[in-house]
Order: sequence, then C-alpha cells, then structure tokens
Amino acid sequence: MSQIKMFAYGSLREGFFNYDKYLKGNVISNRRAKIKDVVLYHMPYKGYPAVLSGLGEVVGEVMEFSNYDEVMEAVDKMEGVLGEGNPNNEYNKVLVEVEFEDGTKEKCYSYFYNKSIDTRFHDEAVLVEHGDWKKHMTK
Repeated sequence: MSQIKMFAYGSLREGFFNYDKYLKGNVISNRRAKIKDVVLYHMPYKGYPAVLSGLGEVVGEVMEFSNYDEVMEAVDKMEGVLGEGNPNNEYNKVLVEVEFEDGTKEKCYSYFYNKSIDTRFHDEAVLVEHGDWKKHMTK
C-alpha cells in the first residue's frame, strides 16, 4: 500500500526549524506544489502560519518519507492533532488535492488551522496574500 505524502506550507518546509527537527534525514522526495481554495496567515504571536479554507492558493512542498509512521506520528503531535475531529486540535489533518508545477495532481495530507480555539487570531494574524510563507519570512 502506498503512503500518503504530506503537503507542508510553513515551518515544516525545507530550511525552517521544524523541518530540521522532525523531517531532516527522512525525506525521500520533496516537490514544490500548491493547494487551492485556501488562504494563508502568519501568526506573529506564535511564529508560524495557518491555512484556512478560502479563496486563494498556498504554495508549499510535497514530501515523501522513510520511517513514515514515526515521522507522521511526530508531525501530528507537533501540529497539536489530538484526534480526528477533536474540537481542541490546534490543526486538523486533512486530505487535500495538490497541484505540481507540471500540472499533475495528487491527494496529500496537510494541516488546517483551528482558529476557533485561538482568541488572538482575529486581531493579530496577518494575511499572506501571495500564499507563500517561505517568501513572507525571507523578505
């Protein structure tokens, strides 16, 4: 059975702190891609981004891992996933359609932010209109 790859748009992208902590040495492949019908926010009070459903695109990387179960379990924990559908999840793990630069598409896991548990989000989160957190953080 093939493993479902992960679409990373924030601190799990190559070159960022959570990539180094959770993924480095376990990435078999890494391809640039985007997801649609979403919006991206930067949360300066937390130091990382949030994706929500919306009218935009978000750029990221699709990764395939060795040690798949261990890596995904560690990432789920880091993302604050307490269980499928748990209202206290910080992020919800969802299956999304990604589009690669060559136009091909694939279903991957990604993590959508649960803003309903964040009292600061409305006043402090910053919309990243171009949809690329790596670009936003390195400008």
